[in-house]
Amino acid sequence: MNDKLNAQIYEIDSKDWITKSNTIIESQYKLTLQEQRILLITASKVQPSDEDFKPYKFRVTDLVDKIGISSQTSMYSYIKSVVKGLQGKTVEFKKDNKTIVANWLVTSIYAEQEGTVILKFNPDLKEFFLQLKERFTSYQLENVIQLNSVYSIRIYELLKQYESLRKRTFTIDELREKLGIEKSKYKQYGHLKDRVINAAKQELAEKTDISFTFQEVKKGRKVTGIIFQINSRKNSSSPIQEIPHVIVVPGDQEKEQSLRDRLTKLKVKKELFDYLFNTYSLEQIKRNIEYAEKRASTISSIGGYTYKAICSDYAKSLLNNNPQLDENADSAAILKYLTDYWNRTNEPLQSWFVEEKSVEELQVKLELNPAEADTKFELIKDRLYQALNITIAETQQLSFDELDMKREDVKKRLEKYKKSTV
Repeated sequence: MNDKLNAQIYEIDSKDWITKSNTIIESQYKLTLQEQRILLITASKVQPSDEDFKPYKFRVTDLVDKIGISSQTSMYSYIKSVVKGLQGKTVEFKKDNKTIVANWLVTSIYAEQEGTVILKFNPDLKEFFLQLKERFTSYQLENVIQLNSVYSIRIYELLKQYESLRKRTFTIDELREKLGIEKSKYKQYGHLKDRVINAAKQELAEKTDISFTFQEVKKGRKVTGIIFQINSRKNSSSPIQEIPHVIVVPGDQEKEQSLRDRLTKLKVKKELFDYLFNTYSLEQIKRNIEYAEKRASTISSIGGYTYKAICSDYAKSLLNNNPQLDENADSAAILKYLTDYWNRTNEPLQSWFVEEKSVEELQVKLELNPAEADTKFELIKDRLYQALNITIAETQQLSFDELDMKREDVKKRLEKYKKSTV
């Protein structure tokens, strides 16, 4: 605690850079304008090269000068009220298929005699501000600190993130959600357009380094979406010159566009693109696209499969945990592969599920049609169930007549497949 009290006082400089992970930019949160300004000022003092957050100490007079004061109370009481409100606010984001809710600040210390306040970010947010290598956005504090609407600030960040692509599309519902607009507010599109979108358009053009125009997407007479056209206004210094501690990955936007094109070919729904690129690294997306492309001919719903592969990182899991298996694998190799495959899960295994997923996995790994994969699975099924401790009762073993029927069905499926490939 004494270290925090003795922390250095930071001067507020509008030329300072704010660097955030795109995950945070895309996350859901709701702040007042003054809370947002305090958050931005604090974020401008975070050095992305740091390993941990520091206690950020400011003069109350400096904060009031930057965020303004909207009450008749003393400056000290007013800042304490704003910071207390911010400390109680949360941010919600997705990670590893989980929803995480975290407070922005964990500590605030007020020294009235000294006229200072110390703020400390939640350490759970470190990965979104520190040691960033990719998937981040940088801009100068001066671009947002003067904006007079929380919606303008949020629209600025959401568009700045796509500045190189020059275009970003939202459905009306997505835009409302990103901006944290309550369902009861601006119900009519006309009100949303005038009070939020056009207001932000004017503010960004007058006060920031980007501007935008927009087109309305209509279904019949109803406006269902917005296409933002983003224009750069080169009136600020290059982030490469000003913040050398940030690693700017060259060509990231071009790489992303190439990966988006490949996702389109794999029939992944376009409305999922932004979530994928703002949640997972380009490398993770790329390796799982390659993983899915090799299996496109054997997977019926390749779009959904690709999406799941990226989210669960099938490609990395395969590299780290699975033995090698190729088209020349014999029954012993297949048995070992599937045994290792299923031993990675702690969930109770049911025979029908093991059979269904094993056949699917053999299709993918060995590039087999369903009938061929089914045949290979039948050869090792009993030994696999024994290795996995699935009892005879659970397997519901087939009678001789049922086995004959199953073999006949396999033959028919194989014949059908051969005819379709002629």
